[in-house]
Amino acid sequence: MGAVLVAQVRTGRGKGYRNRLAAQGKIPAVVYGKALGSVPVEVSLRDLKKVLGGETIKGKLIDLKIVGDGWERQEKALVKEMQHNPLTGELIHVDFHQVSLTEEVTATVPVELSGEPVGVKKGGVLEHFLREVEISCLPTALPEVIKVDVSSLDVGDTIFVRDLPVPPGVKVLADPGEVVATVVEEEKEEEKPEEAS
Repeated sequence: MGAVLVAQVRTGRGKGYRNRLAAQGKIPAVVYGKALGSVPVEVSLRDLKKVLGGETIKGKLIDLKIVGDGWERQEKALVKEMQHNPLTGELIHVDFHQVSLTEEVTATVPVELSGEPVGVKKGGVLEHFLREVEISCLPTALPEVIKVDVSSLDVGDTIFVRDLPVPPGVKVLADPGEVVATVVEEEKEEEKPEEAS
């Protein structure tokens, strides 16, 4: 595991409190878990981004150190939900779920395509439909991303969920027949006669 994210137990509430947090470069968050219940905390936005590796993705497993108000413990936690400001896109709230390393968790991971399909070189168009997928596995087996090599796809070829290259111990919860990506023929724009107005 990489860096540890410090989560300070918070006592404040309301808009004024959130504004004070924002002025300090922090955001409110909540840690849920069997052993913890529900603990309201605040975290440094900069530290959170650093721990997430610059990517604000759900399903990332991190080391979370909960301190303050009588708390002093370190837990493995999943980033479960994120709320963004609809205007600025900035992260404004996070839900963490404390996990046991011996119990399976469900998480959503991004699906990335790599390579240039054969069919695209022939003039086809690559369409990427499924950009993230829900999986189930032990926290230690959690992949950050599922990469799919599409370079062998010809026009008319399709990659389905069942074709995803997942690591051992990882179960994909999506429909096996769901389309991840496909190469289609480029639509030729037909000359349309101009309509008289």
